[in-house]
Amino acid sequence: MFLANLKERIRRARVKAVLSANRELILLYREIGRMILERQRKEGWGAKVIERLSRDLRQEFLEVYAGLC
Repeated sequence: MFLANLKERIRRARVKAVLSANRELILLYREIGRMILERQRKEGWGAKVIERLSRDLRQEFLEVYAGLC
């Protein structure tokens, strides 16, 4: 009973942690999208906002992209 209780608590905590992390990422991505649209409006068509941002973020967070390959 003791071990089963511990296992269940660990499982619930893991699910709760994943859901919390997913929520934060969704909020972050929504804000990033808003910021990108704002920047595109400011700089105008053809300013390559997405291309520059993509290049800069890949350089800064290379370890994240390397882990996906």
